[in-house]
Amino acid sequence: MTNSEIRRKILEMLYERFKEHPYYRITPKEFREVLDIDLKKLYYNIIYLEEKGHVELQKPLEGNLFVGARITTKGIDLIEDEYQFNILYPVVQLKTSTRTHFLQEFDELIKKIQSMDTMNNDTKELIIEEIVEIKSELKKPEPSYSKVKSLVEKIKEKNSTLSTQVMAIIENPTIVDKLRYSLRKEL
Repeated sequence: MTNSEIRRKILEMLYERFKEHPYYRITPKEFREVLDIDLKKLYYNIIYLEEKGHVELQKPLEGNLFVGARITTKGIDLIEDEYQFNILYPVVQLKTSTRTHFLQEFDELIKKIQSMDTMNNDTKELIIEEIVEIKSELKKPEPSYSKVKSLVEKIKEKNSTLSTQVMAIIENPTIVDKLRYSLRKEL
């Protein structure tokens, strides 16, 4: 399991615990049992999340690094912004993409939208314009995370099914890597 995957799991565990009871904490032992990692790897990743402001650690007077952890409001906001969460902590990090032609996937989606009979032409045109903008933004060496997210949100307001399809294309590891860099600069 990569560090990114460990951090994602830690945040998900803390978020679920917070929903059950906002003041309950997760102990190092619980993390280790669920994540099946050694203490050194747990400490490294939990401190990273603490310094990012996503996790609050309950620290003992002496001894262990921490005795319990809970998610912060910043961590909750991150998880509830699924788009940003998936960019920062992808579900699976792939070294190379098997989907290298993501620009063609956008073109195919545009053709599909043009042939739809269930949507009026004005809405179709607006969605297509937004997809073309996303496509041109992603062609840039350093695309803007904020701009892409804003365009996806506009599509979602018009048609949630199509926004899901756009998100499926954007989850291409090549795009995720470009947007992760941009997101970190913008934060």
